[in-house]
Order: sequence, then C-alpha cells, then structure tokens
Amino acid sequence: MTPLDQLDAYLTGVPLVCALAGLGLAIGVLTGLFGVGGAFLMNPLLIIVLGVNQSLVVGSSLCVTIGTAASGLSRHVRMNNVEFRAFLILAGGASCGAALGSWLHEFLRAAQGEGSFRLTILWSYLAMLLITAWLVVRGPSERHGGRSWLQRLPVPPRIQLPRAGLHGVSLPGLVATGVLIGIISGLIGIGGGVLLMPLLLLAVGLTAHQAVGTGLGVVMLGSVVGTIGHGLAGNVNLWIVMSLLIGSTLGVQAGAWICQRLHARRLRQYFAVIVLLAAVLVAADIVKRVTAP
Repeated sequence: MTPLDQLDAYLTGVPLVCALAGLGLAIGVLTGLFGVGGAFLMNPLLIIVLGVNQSLVVGSSLCVTIGTAASGLSRHVRMNNVEFRAFLILAGGASCGAALGSWLHEFLRAAQGEGSFRLTILWSYLAMLLITAWLVVRGPSERHGGRSWLQRLPVPPRIQLPRAGLHGVSLPGLVATGVLIGIISGLIGIGGGVLLMPLLLLAVGLTAHQAVGTGLGVVMLGSVVGTIGHGLAGNVNLWIVMSLLIGSTLGVQAGAWICQRLHARRLRQYFAVIVLLAAVLVAADIVKRVTAP
C-alpha cells in the first residue's frame, strides 16, 4: 500500500487525512439520506478538489461504500424501508455486472492511457449525473394508472413484491436493472445508487423511502464485488478508505434519521439539486481540461 505521504494528491499527511474525514462525513449524510452510496459526489471531489489518482478513487470509493451502505442499511431495515425480494434479485444482477465493470475499467485504462482515461471517467460521471437528475425531476407518470416500467414491460416471467404491494413485475427486467447498476459501479466507481434510486422509483415502482433502503442493500453487495476486482488490480488504498470511513460511518446515521422525517416529494427534490451541483462541478473540470494549452 502506498504510504500516506506518497499518495498522488494535492495534500499529504495529516491535512489529507482531515480533508478525507470531513468529506467522508458529508458523504455519509448523503448515503443515509438518499441511499446512494455517496460516490457520485465523493469521486469527483476526490479527483477534482484533492487531485487523487482516478483509479485509486474508483477502487477506494467502492470499498468505502461497503461500510457506509452497510451502516445505513441496518438502520433502514429497522425502519421497514427495504423490499427484500427486489433487493436480493437486484443485488444478484449487480454483483455480476460489477465484475464485468471492473474488467472494463482496466481494459479502457490500458487502451487509452492515463490522460485520456481521466477524461473518459469525467465524461461518464457527467452523463450519469445528468440522466439521473432528469429521471428524478421527471418523476413517475400517471398515464398508465400508476404502473411502473417493469410492470408494463412485456417480458415474463413476472413476480410479486409483497412489501411494496407491487404485482406483475418483470423478473428479467429486474435482473437487467441490477446488471446495469453493477457495470456502472465497477466501471466508474459510483456505487450505482445515484442511478438506482430513480430506477427503483420509476422502473420498479417502490416508494421514495423504500427506494432508499433497498438501494443501499444493492449498492453494498455490488460494491463488494467491485472492490475485489479493483483490489486485485491495485486500485484500493487503505489510507484513503480508513480516512473516509472515519467520517462517513458517523454521517450515515444522521442521514438516515433525516430521511425518515422528510416527505417523499421533498426527498426527490433535494436529491435532484445535489446531483445537479455535482454535474456542474464535473462539467467545469472537463471544460478546464479540454481548453488547457
């Protein structure tokens, strides 16, 4: 493992640990509040603000997500915010997708070189954030009697999600959703929750609070597989992981407490605002890099 004072970052030593712990605290609050793992904001900040190598960011953030998601999940289970059947099916697909995503990350890194690959990761972040913000702002449609996308998908067999009160949900569609989230998780280090939350709302049909709790479980298991793949490639640094976890394990409990007290519509609105702010940060960095002499 690379020593703390030799990491490729703008800060070193104790200042870096303090910055990482503070960032972890903020990310922990977002994890408990929105069920998204927090990497959608943590990764751009680590790369853009702290200057950490993007491959170390991808692998280390997945490792951090395991801890923060597990902590938040335990609280949401006690609040009955987890649809367990959807969680198990999505998590199985996400685990397979994360392994493929980790392989794609290393393949593209070797094919493009560090400079071009950094831009690829940033463009991927931006596209993911903008799509997510659009889905959240759009909200569920009332044109089909409140039926979700997967309830309308004409691909059998179909299953019931009893805790959510949903019937006729396409099983292949649910598995494919998990695989998609896993690929994104392994490829760019975002635990998938940033896109998973709107998909659980619109595609599956869960309530906002169920989407948060169920999403945390899926993100946690998908991150385990992604971490293993990136760890074998040397993309996980325990100094970064431990520093971020110091703050995030405290913040996630506060976020879960706040989540339970917010109205579902307000929860979606706040989530969309945070995602758009992250997109602006990433877009500004892309412009800076593209226009640099």
